Amino acid sequence: MNKNIYKKIMLAACVALGTYACSDMEEYKELYLKGGEISYTGKIDSVKVYSGHERVMIEGLFVSDPKVTGCIIYWNTKTDSLDIPIDRTAGVDTLRQIINLPENLYNFELYTYDQYGNRSIPVYAIGESYGANFMSQLSNRALRGETVANSNGLTINFLPVDQTLGPIYTVVSYTDSNGREDTVHVDVNEESINIADYKYGTSFKYYTQYVPDTLCIDVFDSEISEDITPLNKIENLSVYDFSSQEPTGENNGQNGLAIHAIDNNINTYWHSQWQAAHPDFPHYLSFDLHEKRNVRAVSLTPRQGVDNIVKDFSLLISEDGSKWNEIASFTMVKIQNNIQYFVLPQEVNTQYVRILLKNSYVTDIHTALAEIGIYE
Repeated sequence: MNKNIYKKIMLAACVALGTYACSDMEEYKELYLKGGEISYTGKIDSVKVYSGHERVMIEGLFVSDPKVTGCIIYWNTKTDSLDIPIDRTAGVDTLRQIINLPENLYNFELYTYDQYGNRSIPVYAIGESYGANFMSQLSNRALRGETVANSNGLTINFLPVDQTLGPIYTVVSYTDSNGREDTVHVDVNEESINIADYKYGTSFKYYTQYVPDTLCIDVFDSEISEDITPLNKIENLSVYDFSSQEPTGENNGQNGLAIHAIDNNINTYWHSQWQAAHPDFPHYLSFDLHEKRNVRAVSLTPRQGVDNIVKDFSLLISEDGSKWNEIASFTMVKIQNNIQYFVLPQEVNTQYVRILLKNSYVTDIHTALAEIGIYE
């Protein structure tokens, strides 16, 4: 292309653009500067809306404009508002304003203004107020299995909790060893807790706390549980009698004896006799509690690492250790190693307790148990 022609085209384009720009500027002056230039105050910066229990807290910064004398907040499509006087300093000032609001999601519109009524451009923000509807969805964390207390304290096991609504802690209220009321916070990711200073024989309550989002200023509580009395393990007991034991075949008495069923060691075990004699089911072990106790439950722990697990068994009690009455029957679950708890239909007051083993999940006539526990 001829250079002169190119220059003429470019010059014409520049003139055209200049004419358009001048025309656009004239329209701007006509629309926005007619009657005088509009003055805007500096807007509020870094606005956050913190959620809460039937309230929100709006936070923002006044950074650049020392002429600001107030801030007005609108919501509900400007049908509701709050006008907040602002006393500016030489530095950065912070707005923190709590507004009580029914449960809902809200759109907020914020303006600053000066003493002449000049306003800033709007700043928009969204926030939520939580109330009865949200709280109706909160559930207390469920317990896993039986809650048991012994000489090592109170052990509480929890099931995993749904994380959707923002659970943070389970709060347990209990009586300590000095008779004082105390609380402990259990993180929702912890599935078990041992309270060493629990007072034996007392009850506890618990509830679960929720924070629905990271900007929430309030904590929400689930309904509190009813009083829970844990199973308290009876420590002062002894073997009263047994159908048989194996005194030599299991590591020469290191295992196999009836006393191993109550030695608080799951790695030792009682075994029915299999040398010199081979008694068939039923097998039994009896225990002396040394005084009358209100028995509420028993536990059985299988010998570790084997599948010869007791199936059906009965609980018998006696006033004198000679005449026995069956009061309940149970079935163990075929699960290796784990302790299993069995709660009586109603507690019984007795000094002597017998565990009568009727059969197992295998065809072997012999059987074994790692631990037996009796609870009140």
